[in-house]
Amino acid sequence: MRIAIIEPLPFGGLLHYATQLGDALAERGNEVELVLARDHELQGLSGPALRRAILPPDARPAPANPTSAQRTLRRSRTAARLALTWTRIAREVRFSEHDAILLGGSFDMAASAAAGLLVTHLGSRAKLAHVCHNVRPLNRWGGEELYVESRPTLELLARLYPSFDLVFVHGDRSMREFEQTWPPTNLAIVPHGDERLFSSEPPAPATEPRILFFGAWSKMKGLPVLMEAFDLLAERNPGARLTIAGPPVPEEGISGRVLDWAAQRPERVEAQPGYVPVEDVKALFARARVVVLPYLTGYQSGVVHVAMTMRRAVVASDVGDLPEVVADGESGLIVPSGDPSALADALERVLSDAELAERFGAAGHARMLAGSSWPAVAERVETALEDLAGSPRG
Repeated sequence: MRIAIIEPLPFGGLLHYATQLGDALAERGNEVELVLARDHELQGLSGPALRRAILPPDARPAPANPTSAQRTLRRSRTAARLALTWTRIAREVRFSEHDAILLGGSFDMAASAAAGLLVTHLGSRAKLAHVCHNVRPLNRWGGEELYVESRPTLELLARLYPSFDLVFVHGDRSMREFEQTWPPTNLAIVPHGDERLFSSEPPAPATEPRILFFGAWSKMKGLPVLMEAFDLLAERNPGARLTIAGPPVPEEGISGRVLDWAAQRPERVEAQPGYVPVEDVKALFARARVVVLPYLTGYQSGVVHVAMTMRRAVVASDVGDLPEVVADGESGLIVPSGDPSALADALERVLSDAELAERFGAAGHARMLAGSSWPAVAERVETALEDLAGSPRG
């Protein structure tokens, strides 16, 4: 098949997903073209899929504590990049000679949802598919709401998703919620994939009882729950250590609280605000005995797959399809979402037993390679796209 994968984000999990999927599809004999942003972070990574870095680069990141003027400037630059990006994507789709196009990105704003809807109605000869990493759009701005409540955005998404020939989700829970939330859409389940992009071989077991939180400091990630849980844990286990690494998200109002809390516990808590480059990820995970995902909501997470790639035990909330990936009691522990006491107990159990942590890590690594390696993911994606071959566009 001739397949194009279009990913507008120049860094982060969605770019990693698209690139690894593209190479895995190409290794199966497909003619794959990756349409990416200029100056994306994986420029040094070669593979069998053809790379075309032609989309606009990202706007400059905002500082950790931006002023009102800096926030406004950041939003203006983001809006300008969004317009240029989707103009180019529309051109690529309209004149494509591919059999299938997999549109990446995230449709969590009215502008991106409207642009996606326009692209699906351009009359392309290619079948259009999308990997829906988040079934419901997450609120990335202020307020306590975890999901987008904007009526225009939700109405646009209700029109957008059925306009795709196929939408991929990451598990049974995601599929059920998608069917309950959006109009009838052609759906298929596909695993997330491993993360050997960061390391072909896992590091040695950690030598200290350290917890790692890895990823953006957004409110859906449950950092306040983790902070409360760690304080409970530290009372019982003074040797416990915590690293919180990832880019702050000032718009969501969590970042300042995290930095202040960490500064009050310098002996035990290490805060590393900022995006972690690919080449630094392995060393970060190597120091951790357990990786924690205290999420309040979510559907799937590349962090779990990075942890399993690194043979690290995982403690995660019972949200989305995480329990399907993290087998409770086999490769990690699953706890109720929003429960600091249960989270502290689970973390203490793994931290205090290095052999258990190593056993969880080994089981997770084997489980990931058996069921969600990139060759396995690519086979399922290829089969689903081939099934569209005989159906009319749209």
